[in-house]
Amino acid sequence: MPTFDALVGAVNGVFGDYLARERNPLAIRLAFRHRSRSVALTPQAIADTWPDATGRLAVFIHGLCCDEQSWSLYSSAHWPDAATPQSYGPRLEEALDYTALYLRYNTGRHISENGEDFANALEQLVEHWPVPVERIALIGHSMGGLVARSASHHALASALRWPRLVTQVICLGSPHHGAPLEKIGNVATAMLGAFDITRPIATTINARSSGIKDLRYGSLRKEDWHELDPDALLGDRREPVLPLPKARYHFIGATMGETPDDPRGLLLGDGLVRPASAAGRHRNPKHQLPVQEGDGHILCQLHHMQLLNHPDVYAHLERWLA
Repeated sequence: MPTFDALVGAVNGVFGDYLARERNPLAIRLAFRHRSRSVALTPQAIADTWPDATGRLAVFIHGLCCDEQSWSLYSSAHWPDAATPQSYGPRLEEALDYTALYLRYNTGRHISENGEDFANALEQLVEHWPVPVERIALIGHSMGGLVARSASHHALASALRWPRLVTQVICLGSPHHGAPLEKIGNVATAMLGAFDITRPIATTINARSSGIKDLRYGSLRKEDWHELDPDALLGDRREPVLPLPKARYHFIGATMGETPDDPRGLLLGDGLVRPASAAGRHRNPKHQLPVQEGDGHILCQLHHMQLLNHPDVYAHLERWLA
């Protein structure tokens, strides 16, 4: 059975922008989480929460309709021989002396709004971290990878200090250039809205959150949506974001096909994101994800949610972060 937190995360993904505007108590507030509670960003609270803090931080950022507990999905299926449930964070702590940090946020808000809040929260956390921070890895699943990139852009534009510490930005199944289902939803509502008899249906569907609509093309900046019609038909109005100058960018995408060239996989991808979008490939160079040769992989016969916790994904994470 889903936990209450999981249900709240799903509701925030679909209606989170409305909940935030109405100050509904179900609206999730962005926070770093530890053992099912939010951590105040004060020196004492941080020191008490992470008494064994190291100078290497791995920050995990979940995707749409999820929360920080999602990183533990498939533990028993993918790590059947482990004595305790396994996920990326604890394994990186043991293997490479990282401290794993988990962000929770309202995925129904605009990606740029979450990116700005994350950038400011990470600045406070690094400022009060008990030991000098040597390096930071940002690891985002799905929308989480876009939030990481949006936060990086805001941090650079605002001259925050943490971007110089980031050595890796790793995106797992992130729709850098949009997700097909949101594009289909945009076309469907435009068609339904053209007729009086179906216009109420279009209005209902268009009530989906700003965060979901940002996934149409992967909009990361406020300028991509501010004072613009969010339901305009297939209008890609993005501007490029600033890349972190000292970080290497990585991606892992998935396909349900048996090979990378399987037509089913090229069409459906991992069920939500196509390989080209996960890889950040784009015909316009200014929108390309800055990935070097060998710093990205497409894994076959996996679906979108399996990227949250899978041994093949972890093998790449450990190699890159080492």
